[in-house]
Amino acid sequence: MTLTEELVLDEEGIPVLTDIVRDDDEPEPADSRLANRVSGMAPQEIANELLGNDAFRRHLEEVAATLSRNVCQQMEQALQPILEEAITLALNDSNTSSYESVRQQLESSLPELVVEALRESGDPPEQA
Repeated sequence: MTLTEELVLDEEGIPVLTDIVRDDDEPEPADSRLANRVSGMAPQEIANELLGNDAFRRHLEEVAATLSRNVCQQMEQALQPILEEAITLALNDSNTSSYESVRQQLESSLPELVVEALRESGDPPEQA
């Protein structure tokens, strides 16, 4: 049907299909020129042809970026519980030594801190 032909309408004004379409009709390839060009080519030649196509390369880059992002997310999800457990264990192991280290530093610094606090308050420290 061309633009100059009139549409066939039923009594309600709905267009009536006049071209028969069968389910078993083989669809034409999206790009028949490409299909004709690659027929009879070796797989390596087809790959080189595809890699030379800018649209194909952009699509390939999008697929690679999506795949890379998905792999990173899966790795993060898989490693998160393991890393959290390792950090917790490390902190628990270091808590005892950290506590002892802080306690020793406070014990050694406490006399000087008391003297400094008394000086700032204006009370002279007592001599022992």
